[in-house]
Amino acid sequence: MAIAESLLRPYRFSRAEYYAIADSLDPASRYELLDGTIYAVSPAKPPHAGVVDFFLNRLRPLDPAVYQLRVQSVVEIEPDGSPEPDVAVLAARADYYRMSHPNGGDAALVIEVADTERNPREKMRSYMRDGRIPVAWRADIPSRSVEIWTAADPENPREVLHDDARFEFEGVVFVVDEVFGSTSTAS
Repeated sequence: MAIAESLLRPYRFSRAEYYAIADSLDPASRYELLDGTIYAVSPAKPPHAGVVDFFLNRLRPLDPAVYQLRVQSVVEIEPDGSPEPDVAVLAARADYYRMSHPNGGDAALVIEVADTERNPREKMRSYMRDGRIPVAWRADIPSRSVEIWTAADPENPREVLHDDARFEFEGVVFVVDEVFGSTSTAS
């Protein structure tokens, strides 16, 4: 019975195992590892890409001697995670992380843009459980809201902002409505 039970449990990949098999995964898809589970990542639709670009452009004035911006690239988190946040604000490093991926301790802020997800807050909980990432934002396109997550409560957002609510990082101020732009499309 013990053998049958062990066959029914999902296999948890270590980060090293994930990296070892990564080249054998379908090259037409993107993947990330969260808490030992490999997930396929959906291609970004225009609203998603637009919100990512909004954050990236607004954060560009940050001092490059202090911070480095990364888009949809690995940030290694514990345990056994290699997610690719939409935007990561990292501690500047002379080698631009050529020698190793950044980890949660290198991240000052991670931002996820959500439109359709398998479990909308699973990734945010993983970031916060790492314990080294001080703050993460989740911009939810369908609800036009921004969740602010901190390590103080890794299971729930500290606050959920809507409409004209303001939030900021290192003096760069954002307004929720500006994040999502106009709800109408040009004809």
